[in-house]
Amino acid sequence: MSPVTQAPASTKRQDDLGSVGGVRGLLWLTWRQHRGALISMLVLAAVLVGWMTYLSMELTDLWHQCHETYCPENSPQGLRLAGSSRLVLTLGALSRLVQYMPLLIGVFIGVPLLTREHEQRTLLLAWSQDVSPQRWLWTKLGMLGLFVTAVTAAVAGVSDHLAHLETQVAPGSLFNYVPFLNTGMLPVAISICWFAIGVALGATIKRTLPAVFGVIAGFIGLTYLVQWRYPTLMKPLSAHLQVGGPDGGLLRDNALVVKGGMIDYGSDGPSGAFDASGRQLSGVELQRLCPPDNGAGTMLSCYSNNHLLQHLQYQPGSRIPDFHLIVATGYLGLTAVALAAVWLIVRRTNLSAG
Repeated sequence: MSPVTQAPASTKRQDDLGSVGGVRGLLWLTWRQHRGALISMLVLAAVLVGWMTYLSMELTDLWHQCHETYCPENSPQGLRLAGSSRLVLTLGALSRLVQYMPLLIGVFIGVPLLTREHEQRTLLLAWSQDVSPQRWLWTKLGMLGLFVTAVTAAVAGVSDHLAHLETQVAPGSLFNYVPFLNTGMLPVAISICWFAIGVALGATIKRTLPAVFGVIAGFIGLTYLVQWRYPTLMKPLSAHLQVGGPDGGLLRDNALVVKGGMIDYGSDGPSGAFDASGRQLSGVELQRLCPPDNGAGTMLSCYSNNHLLQHLQYQPGSRIPDFHLIVATGYLGLTAVALAAVWLIVRRTNLSAG
């Protein structure tokens, strides 16, 4: 038989993979397979960084115009920071994009890593070269993971700066859910987590669309779970404040109110208002003491004259780094579980099945 008749039909594909034995070859292969998603993610990150940088300059200018403090509500600067102004809507939209960037990474970079090989039945060809399946897996995971880390770190740095500027020019708290997720290095930890989960679901399900739906469902479920539980990851502090009165600076500096502050009139149960001795009044007692039909101003005066207090549970802003660390540790723990699952699945993959 002549050498010509021995040449396989997939010579070009095998030649491409024949150079994959080293890191350079795997880097080239990874770029070739994922360049569409990587370029798209780079473009998205560049748009986010550029747009947020521009808005940071705009907020810095407003802060200087307001003499380096909160902008008054009725001032021209305050009107640009209130309600549904263009600036407020733009800031909200960018915050949501940063929040959902990890989902895009999981769907478009994580899931296809193994599902594409299964669907195109190229695992046997890729892993029969001079590189083991484990080396192939960890090299590609490392390369794409470094890309995800670098891109999201750039976005996270600008997002953190922008969120701090927002709280300087207008009342707000970095402890609120969306600013909390978009500050510090949480965007990096969350993005790495969903990249790993996307790979794990793709390795388990072996089909792109079901794995994508799994990532979306998991992301939404975990997002709401974190939103529900994160205010109580540490025991809240307690305080009694005068109803309708100043907080004395207690709730400044990015504090988060966990529970309290609501006044319930007319019921037999607790009203949420306390007398000077610390006894909680019932709704009926409060209604009898300060009738609600006298107007809001009269009611507040009644609260003040009777020295009524309200009980608050809150998290001080000084705890934000601790909460960031707790949440990031949880996400990185999920990352470790997902990577361990991928490793076990790859080890047990039957190459003859493709």
